[in-house]
Amino acid sequence: MKNTPRIYLLTLNSPSHKALRLWTGRSIHKLRHCSVKQIGSALVEMQKNVDDLQEQMRTLKQVKEQLASVSPAGGG
Repeated sequence: MKNTPRIYLLTLNSPSHKALRLWTGRSIHKLRHCSVKQIGSALVEMQKNVDDLQEQMRTLKQVKEQLASVSPAGGG
């Protein structure tokens, strides 16, 4: 159950609420406002996901550069 992905939704200055709000839940239909404690851990988790994504993008870029360096220049 701990591996179930969490959904985060950040709202900024909606017409009904002039504030930043963070919502979280196990599905889009079960979103609830985050408590102050949950916001801290949610931000840490989101940053980890961004860091992981950036690492994967660097890896893809390196693979692309390596493939381009071994591709035939004339195309055939």
